[in-house]
Amino acid sequence: MPINFQILTIFPELFEPFKKFGLISRAINENKIKIETTQLRDFAINTHGQIDDTPYGGGSGMILRIEPAVTAIKYAKKKLPNAKIVLFSPRGKTFNQELVKKLELTQASKEQNTDFIILCTRYEGVDERIIQHYVDLEISLGDYILMGGEVPAMAFMESICRLLPGVLGNPESIKNESFENYLLEYPQYTKPNVYEGLSVPTVLLSGNHQEIQNWQKEQALKITQERRPDLYQKAIHSKQLVPKVNNPNISLALIHYPVLGKNGEIITSSITNIDLHDVARSCKTFDVDALYIVHPTKILRRLSEKIFEHWNTGYGSTYNPNRKEALALLKILPTIEDVILDLRNRNGKTPIIVTTSARSGSDTISYENLREIIAETDHPFLILFGTGWGLANEVMELAKYRLDPILGCGRYNHLSVRSAAAIILDRLLG
Repeated sequence: MPINFQILTIFPELFEPFKKFGLISRAINENKIKIETTQLRDFAINTHGQIDDTPYGGGSGMILRIEPAVTAIKYAKKKLPNAKIVLFSPRGKTFNQELVKKLELTQASKEQNTDFIILCTRYEGVDERIIQHYVDLEISLGDYILMGGEVPAMAFMESICRLLPGVLGNPESIKNESFENYLLEYPQYTKPNVYEGLSVPTVLLSGNHQEIQNWQKEQALKITQERRPDLYQKAIHSKQLVPKVNNPNISLALIHYPVLGKNGEIITSSITNIDLHDVARSCKTFDVDALYIVHPTKILRRLSEKIFEHWNTGYGSTYNPNRKEALALLKILPTIEDVILDLRNRNGKTPIIVTTSARSGSDTISYENLREIIAETDHPFLILFGTGWGLANEVMELAKYRLDPILGCGRYNHLSVRSAAAIILDRLLG
């Protein structure tokens, strides 16, 4: 069964050349689709062919009247009783590949096709009653204005048509093109391999299919992240690109010196009971190897040890065993250097240091990229969190990677360190 498109337009002639060339012509000849046009003026309210009028309440431009539009829709419905009524409008749902695939699903399952009646307008607007009571699908091609619905209608039909089985010569090409899996397509090259000093990437000439596939994936990820970060986020959240992190050698360090004070000076902050408890619980939830508490003052380190002892061997160990399990991750040391040495002794390798900050910078790494690095690296990772007003510059300089800041919807940017730790662990390990 072909997919039927019934176009209601005042310019049916525009669709004649569209039907005669390329894959659209092939799809029509092979009975994959049918495209028919209906002159909207055939349903005019008078002998002058009037189908529009001035808007109530004043304003510029003309509005498509409800009578000719609805009469034309009813006429088309007699031919295609199950068709969806489509209108192109700036208020509509954004037209993208995801929507195209949803509209084409019935064809893939060999059920009765979804036919479409497309109402093309060339006016300032449409009587709202048409939209509310007769239109099934309101679509926008993007944030720009066209002179009518004919060009969007062609884009709509072509996008659906090319997904139909047998329309494209090579069905595999659909899987590797832009917007599949939310990614833009990787760069393409052809002969000659050198032109005026411009060379094709060597990997594409290597004959190593695995290396070529890896390069193509890397390029698709890179281009999408640079040019369409919105699509990149969809790809990540769709879990199609999220690598599974199996590296158990990830530790956190809560730094109390050197950190910044309110005015940017170097200070030593106090250890707080709630930070120890909440960060430890987050670490245990995400299977972190250890939580280091770094403080140079012996008396405060001893205070932390007493808290640990209360929950590990004292009354707290029987009162709340879950808390005991989380706080068992605590290691209390005086300096960052001691932490690095401890990790080196435990793992036999120097840890890769990652810092966090609420401040933006040009040298930061995304959570998605760091997640991939963690998944592919057998070194231990040490993620540093600053108390006070953040890590001092000398600590930031120890890092191989600096994570993107956590940004909310507003200007307020003062998450507690325990909240930030939970969010970051979820992004990296969840």
